[in-house]
Amino acid sequence: MRFTTVSRRSLGFFLAVAALDAAAASGETKARPAFERKTLEDDIRYLASDELVGRGNGGSGLDDAALYIRKRFEVLGLEPVADSGTYFQAFRVMTGQELGRHTGALVRTPDGVRTLEYGRDFEPLSLSPSGEVEAPLIFAGYGVTAPEHDYDDYASVDVRGRIVLILRYAPQVFGEHGWHATFVRKARNAASHGALAVLVVNGPRHHREDKIVPFSLDVGAGETATIPTVHLKRERAEALLRASGRSLLELQNGIDEALAPRSFAIEGVEMSLTVDVRRAMVTVSNVLGFLPASSGPGAPGPLAGEHIVIGAHYDHLGLGEKGSRDRRSRGLVHNGADDNASGVAGVLELARVFSLEPNRPRGILFAAFAGEELGLRGSYYYTNHPALPLKDAVAMINLDMIGRLRHDVLYLGGIDRLPQLQGWIESRLKEEGLALSGRFTADEASDHAPFIRAGVPSLFFFTGLHGDYHKPTDDFQFINFEGMERVLRAGYRVSSDLLQGEERPMLVAVERDDQRYTKKAAAYFGIGVDNSFDGEGVRFAYVAQDGPAARAGLEVGDVLLEIDGRALGSSGRASSIIQQRRPGEIVNAKIWRKGQILEVKVRLSNWP
Repeated sequence: MRFTTVSRRSLGFFLAVAALDAAAASGETKARPAFERKTLEDDIRYLASDELVGRGNGGSGLDDAALYIRKRFEVLGLEPVADSGTYFQAFRVMTGQELGRHTGALVRTPDGVRTLEYGRDFEPLSLSPSGEVEAPLIFAGYGVTAPEHDYDDYASVDVRGRIVLILRYAPQVFGEHGWHATFVRKARNAASHGALAVLVVNGPRHHREDKIVPFSLDVGAGETATIPTVHLKRERAEALLRASGRSLLELQNGIDEALAPRSFAIEGVEMSLTVDVRRAMVTVSNVLGFLPASSGPGAPGPLAGEHIVIGAHYDHLGLGEKGSRDRRSRGLVHNGADDNASGVAGVLELARVFSLEPNRPRGILFAAFAGEELGLRGSYYYTNHPALPLKDAVAMINLDMIGRLRHDVLYLGGIDRLPQLQGWIESRLKEEGLALSGRFTADEASDHAPFIRAGVPSLFFFTGLHGDYHKPTDDFQFINFEGMERVLRAGYRVSSDLLQGEERPMLVAVERDDQRYTKKAAAYFGIGVDNSFDGEGVRFAYVAQDGPAARAGLEVGDVLLEIDGRALGSSGRASSIIQQRRPGEIVNAKIWRKGQILEVKVRLSNWP
């Protein structure tokens, strides 16, 4: 475990909830499923054993855990739905990166030769590749090409075979934090014009202090540049410009006030730049098993094409080199019995129980995610490359750290986005003697978050943090198995209701305001996301007929780059921005269509 959305409405849903509430009030309950304590114990004992060396991403222990989960899925008769008909959905993750000792720079100016040191004079950005270049310098303004504003910093200069010095951000009229202002876009634009490397400097209009972005800060959101890209101290940039008789303040003022480029070759100045980035990349896998719908003899029912997801992450911290809360214990096995062998054991046991049920109107995808401790990498990878269509996912149940129940209190993340379900969910918890904590949100804490961002209603079952969290002492002997069984029975009841219900739940957007939640009706944009698209922005897979996007002239295949001047790196980013708006509001959308950038106004509506 690691310590906004589109909505989906179905007519008649509130009637279905009312029926569930009435059933709960009348004492109608499901028979208790027979969970096997010994199986839970055996699963956690193995997954949290020293043999698996903490299940660190990239380690042999994680591979062994994946094989164990796959074997259990096979025995339970779950269908493989991942890569090439297997249970494994493989993806690459970066487990670490560092700067090598060869990183450095040498500058030749009319005043002489000066050596620049990284960490003092400049810092490579996290998105930079390794590279060694030697070339003259060109000042290229903000490094922006914006045909929609009839503006191009590269129009009057040829930067092929040159190193470009550019200002951070963008002219204010473009939106200082918009798509053109991102480090990724600046680096890619420079490379597309033939530049060999990029030097970014804080402009004096934007920054009184000259703080350099450290290499350790991820500024690419998983994306990388194709040419060396570094953040240069302003003092060093001013020294480079001195030979031309220019200053950063003069140049930046000229650009911003006239909205006209001030690009030029910096005569007599050359740089030798070496960036030595060493990245550790490994392949890990989500483990996916599918239990199809089963409604007895005859043709499949009308809901058979839909499914729910029940998942948990199976990775942990390995030897605690990163993420350990006890610095003295780095190098020791962090077994992660509660985090999250407990959740995986719960998924396996729920898979066993549901596989024995004769009546399943919908299917169930059981998922064990890797890469959670690196930033929800596995669940984000799944929602971007779903094995089953996300439009058919009715709900997601996430089990993360369910083995330390105390005071009969269960934390349930995501329920604030499903207020219409809260009454009957609380009734299901009461059947197990559990109370729902009202002080828990966990927007990004675990693997339910990518599903919510993708528009799938999700609930995160969690028994709370404890003193052994992310420490080697998170061990088997501290698991509360009696409490864990109660949590799983509650999870079974909720999952079964979602599995059986004729109607689909609806997400409601929430605003975060001084830690208190205010609910509002979600605004509707009217597009579907192409999850196979891995470029910049969000590409439309469909545009709803007569929806806001269609009325604004948007088309399938368009790529949404910005909303109201805010750059988009994913569909989740777009969703979170839309949720901050109300139906009837107008947003400014920047669109890439067949080599052109369009600016379009979209009036949001209520969900149909």
